[in-house]
Amino acid sequence: MCFIHADSSALSRRNFIQKVSLGAAGAVAVAGLAKTVAAAEQGISSPGVGRPDVVVAGPPDDDPPPQPSKTLDGFSKTMHNRWNRDLPAVATVKQGRAVQFLCRDALDIGSAARTLTPEGTLKLDLGNIHPLTGPVHVEGAKPGDILEVEVLDVAPLVDFGYVVIGPALGLFGGLRPEPLAPFTQFTEASQLSDPAAGRVPSAIPADQPSNSGAPFAQLFTFEKGQRTGFASFVGKDTGKKARIPIAPFMGVYGVAPLRHGMYRTVPPNVNGGMGGNTDIRQFTKGARIQYPVYVEGAKFSAGDGHLAQGDGEVCVTAIETLMAVTVSFRVIKRQIIESPRAIVPAADPAQLALTPEMRAKGFYHTTGVGPDLMENTKRAVRDMIEWLATDQGLSLHEAYAICSVAGDLKISEVVDIPNWIVSMTLPRGIFA
Repeated sequence: MCFIHADSSALSRRNFIQKVSLGAAGAVAVAGLAKTVAAAEQGISSPGVGRPDVVVAGPPDDDPPPQPSKTLDGFSKTMHNRWNRDLPAVATVKQGRAVQFLCRDALDIGSAARTLTPEGTLKLDLGNIHPLTGPVHVEGAKPGDILEVEVLDVAPLVDFGYVVIGPALGLFGGLRPEPLAPFTQFTEASQLSDPAAGRVPSAIPADQPSNSGAPFAQLFTFEKGQRTGFASFVGKDTGKKARIPIAPFMGVYGVAPLRHGMYRTVPPNVNGGMGGNTDIRQFTKGARIQYPVYVEGAKFSAGDGHLAQGDGEVCVTAIETLMAVTVSFRVIKRQIIESPRAIVPAADPAQLALTPEMRAKGFYHTTGVGPDLMENTKRAVRDMIEWLATDQGLSLHEAYAICSVAGDLKISEVVDIPNWIVSMTLPRGIFA
């Protein structure tokens, strides 16, 4: 998501644009973008962690991204991280015009992710998560219409991303709505979810092996502006290497909610079918996403950049990074939909990055079978984690992180009463 971190001086804004060698056309683009960023006056100054470079062009073999008519600066000023239909728009745009959103990472930690320790994950302020860039007023959008958002380009602004694992969140976390939430550590392996992991005085024998605790942080590296190919994984615990196929997308897109009031970004569709933290990895470049419009201008915002994610995002984070996303808007008049829908370029975008040699190695496939789809999901993921630990020599935390960024969950069948099947697949060829 987009958070803005820097002071608002003219000098700082000028320094925000890094000089790069792009030829004459590129130089013109950079100069124009600098003026656009300097004109962004909305938001609250937020000194902090520095400013990534603006992505103005991809690698030489990429199609050049469209030059935006407007760029919303998500680095020098803080915009918002709650949905609220009464927030004023920070910009007004015409239909069909390209708009670039410069966005911070979901946890709003920026370059601090490079040195984030497992213990440090427990000190993160979850009140600051999901900084958003926007909202944008789209001319012509009125309640009862559909706002169609076409994703024109998505690219990382930095050369690193991260996964974090904690005791509260994720598929095996301890945050549960039922009264038995405090007892989660009795039912899930403590390596993944015990909020007080370590030696247990009442255990017999007292010196039996214990784990290092639930918190975990894993760094991934890639190139600034990289849109295809792989991110590099070197396991924090074991040093095991893997190449993670990437397909950049934004985890949060959304419009202003149906009702008045302030709402957190989690869960999605928190108020009406307005989108939010959907984490749909198919919303890559080329997707056309439709949202119901509840307020004049729709008031669209974006954030939560993901370089790669498996279907399910099971540990609660994908490869989180700072991202630039360029979109254009179209209004479909007097049509009502209940929830977001889309036309996407690929059902499995990450597989497009796999080489023939990687695909030839096949895929791990695990299943969870039973009458409860959530429990089936846990069984499938747990089995995949254990298989990766046994077959690839990963630690449990590393395997959990790999499942979150490269493992795909699917409901395989729901017709054979009383047991349904959830499956997870993961490409074997990503490992060195």
